[in-house]
Amino acid sequence: MRRYGIACWLLGIGMSLDVACAAAEPMPAPAVDYRARAKAPRGIEMELAHREGRLRIEIESDGLSNGMVSLIDLAKHGMVVLVEVPGMDRMAVEMDLPPGFSFSDAARQGTRTGTGQALGEACDLWRFDTKALNQPVESCVTADGIVLRTTATLGGKPVVLFEVTEFERVPQDPAIFTLPKGVKVRKLPPGMRGLLPDLAR
Repeated sequence: MRRYGIACWLLGIGMSLDVACAAAEPMPAPAVDYRARAKAPRGIEMELAHREGRLRIEIESDGLSNGMVSLIDLAKHGMVVLVEVPGMDRMAVEMDLPPGFSFSDAARQGTRTGTGQALGEACDLWRFDTKALNQPVESCVTADGIVLRTTATLGGKPVVLFEVTEFERVPQDPAIFTLPKGVKVRKLPPGMRGLLPDLAR
C-alpha cells in the first residue's frame, strides 16, 4: 500500500495534480489516444495509455513490475487498482481518486507562463501550486493535453518530478482499459482511505 501511495503522489504531480492557482485558466485535458513511458524519482517508471478519458498505468520500480495496474476513469473520478499478491488470486480494489488528483477534473486550472519543448514536441508551460509540495510546480503540456515533463525546486535545486521518455499518438485497444474476466472487485474499506493523503505527501 505504501508503494502504491508513493506512486500515486509521483503520478499525480506528473499529471498536474492538486491545482490551486490565482488568475488561472483551464489547462488542456488529454484529447487523443496515446501510449507513453515515463520516469519519476526513486527509480519509479511507468507505462501509460490513454483513450477517451480513461487511463491505464502500470508501475515499475527499479526496472521490475510490481504487478500493480491502475485503471482510471477521469470523468467519474474513480479508479480500480489490480494487484498481484503471491499465493493469492489477482484482486482489484475500487476507490475514488485520492485527494489531489485534479488531473481528473475537466476544470483543472493553471497559469500559462511560456512555451517549451520536450522530446521534439512543442509545449506550453503551465505553472500551478500544490499542497503536497507547498510551492509552484511547472508542467510542459502539449496542445492536445499530454504532460511531457513536470519540474519543481526542492531544497534550492531543480528536480524533475515526472518525465515522459517516449510516447506516440496511436489508437489504443479498448480492452486494456477494462478489468480481466473473473477478477472480483472490492471496495477500499473507508478506514484505509485515510492512508492515501499521508502516503501522497
